[in-house]
Amino acid sequence: MHILIATRRPNELSAFADALLRETGAQLLFADSWTNVLATVKVIPPAFVILDVGLAEGKPLELARQLVTVNAMINTAVVSPLGAEEFHEASEGLGILAPVPVNPTAEDGAALALVFRRFMSLSRLNSGIRL
Repeated sequence: MHILIATRRPNELSAFADALLRETGAQLLFADSWTNVLATVKVIPPAFVILDVGLAEGKPLELARQLVTVNAMINTAVVSPLGAEEFHEASEGLGILAPVPVNPTAEDGAALALVFRRFMSLSRLNSGIRL
């Protein structure tokens, strides 16, 4: 399983990324621009994408909208300074699994890993259901 982290600040997110790695066992990939994110998603479709603030091309929610047009099945988490209600409003319809704090910690990485593991378990259960 691959997790793609779109960020221009990998060193600042190292504790967060280390916790994700430890808790999911996934291979972490990093991209520092929208171009690299979109190219990676086409070549190596990750199980999850985490979109950070600060990418030169625009805001994470804008990139999430573009990702949906490339692959509607991409599971995303977005770094956002918005409160829960504001985030829900802004991200509605994009299928974003979780918001991530602007300065995520190792604890935030472990919490997001739990969300990812639960989502993967539900996906496996749902794939066996026949209607």
